[in-house]
Amino acid sequence: MRSLHARSTSDAAGASSERPPFDPRAILTSIGEVVYDWDIATDAITWGANARDVLRVPDLVNLASGAAFALCVEPAVGLTRHEAIFQSDAEDPGTGVPYRTRYKLRLRPGRIVAVEDSGRWFADAGGRPAYAHGVLRVERDAEDGEEVGAGARHRAVLLDRLKHDIAEARQAKRSLALIVLSVDELGRLNEDLGYEGADAVLDEMVRRVRRVMRGRDYLLRYAGNRFALALRSCEPDQAAAAAARIEGDVCREPIRTSLGPLALGLRMGAALAPLHAADPASLLRRAEEALAATKRRFGCAFSLYDPAAAAVRGAQRATPVFDIIEALNGRRITFAAQPVLEARSRTLAFKEALLRVRAADGRIVPAGDILPAVERTGLVPLIDTRILELVADHLARHPDERLAINLSPVTLENPNWLTTFAAHLGARPGIAPRLIVEITETAMVRDSRAICARLDAMKALGVAVAVDDFGAGHTSFKHLRSFPVDILKIDGAFVHNLSRSTDDRFFVRALLDLAQHLGIATVAEWVENEETARLLAEWGVDYLQGRHCGLPELLDEPAAGEAAA
Repeated sequence: MRSLHARSTSDAAGASSERPPFDPRAILTSIGEVVYDWDIATDAITWGANARDVLRVPDLVNLASGAAFALCVEPAVGLTRHEAIFQSDAEDPGTGVPYRTRYKLRLRPGRIVAVEDSGRWFADAGGRPAYAHGVLRVERDAEDGEEVGAGARHRAVLLDRLKHDIAEARQAKRSLALIVLSVDELGRLNEDLGYEGADAVLDEMVRRVRRVMRGRDYLLRYAGNRFALALRSCEPDQAAAAAARIEGDVCREPIRTSLGPLALGLRMGAALAPLHAADPASLLRRAEEALAATKRRFGCAFSLYDPAAAAVRGAQRATPVFDIIEALNGRRITFAAQPVLEARSRTLAFKEALLRVRAADGRIVPAGDILPAVERTGLVPLIDTRILELVADHLARHPDERLAINLSPVTLENPNWLTTFAAHLGARPGIAPRLIVEITETAMVRDSRAICARLDAMKALGVAVAVDDFGAGHTSFKHLRSFPVDILKIDGAFVHNLSRSTDDRFFVRALLDLAQHLGIATVAEWVENEETARLLAEWGVDYLQGRHCGLPELLDEPAAGEAAA
């Protein structure tokens, strides 16, 4: 296993000039994957270097924000990224919450692509999504406008019919209930049974639903896995009773398939007009919100739209950003340490220091609520300096520990940074060999010559240098060979899908081959299970980091510069 300091600058200069038969960006493009970062507070999306090649668009103007991106998503053809994130009921333990969904994008007239979108969102102080990092994979590039167009026509037919029914319900002073139905794991059914087999299952589901419908009700399929059941003269309690009858009739008996009996799962959500909405589009949207609530609740089959819960979510989204200036002045910046393990022995190699803030009331505020705002306000160097101070003091008090800190490109470019950095190391002799400085892949290409010189200067002080979130395609083989890099941390967006994605397995293997060719140690991020950990160890990954290896733990330390009690 390679040491953290196994590769010096001279090693890089003397590395074999023979180029490996692959390039990270070319491989990433060949498998149709592109990395992105979504700052949810500002709605800005930052795409990987190969985005235009993968998506085949002349520019990224129409994809530069969450709102603009949403306009390119085909309606009712899968759970959108926004829905997959905001409809999650999971809590961020400090390392983010995974998400994964499939939908379709209309990137230009006549061209629609099916994509898989997966990654991890990070919460703010209130537990709401604040930032997301993921990878978009183009699954299929086909001129399937007719198929999607048909879905849009079905939706238009539904909305037109609802318009008449809502007017009729208002005139009669009665309620119209709209129940939206969705079959569990339709994607898996398509994979196991094929599209024809899955459609046969849906046909049987429809037949069973119609068996318990009243004569004046109607059922329409308006999207791939969305069915709308309109119930005239139906009050809230009657809608719940109808849903219970439907679930009982549909799910009681297994459905016969080519692979044997299949137990069908059904999820439903309902909204009523005019109680919850006065127009067709709003009624359908709120029924779908209720369906999303059902999917968030384990073992739940039906939910009725709850206006109070929707109001609470809206109020939460309006919560002001955490006051980072006040936290700096109050010296409430701290860090949590997440273990990084040796891949084969599973012993502790080092820990990564992750930014945390202690709120005035004692709550710990996660990084997802802090970093986007800090970056927008230009306060990153202050935060990085404070974390360096804390980590340096910790290493001085614990001579048997090794820690990694994250360094922003803005901080690295600051003319005063090297002086500050050297001063902290000089004041605490012996900590430099136990300190790792992590920079992002994008930092290496901002001003490569200047950044390389600064990294050389830091390495001369005795620290190790790591490239964080490696794999977005910004860095070429030439960059890696010339930069004084000791560790490559493979972007977790490619790691957490290893058990499901052959493309990600291929790409991660390619990155490992590149690192091994250059003599650089590797860390795999976002390791979630033993299967992934074992696979990575077999491939030659040096270190593992993720929930499976240990969660971040807050270190209860004295404030920097103060003596321990």
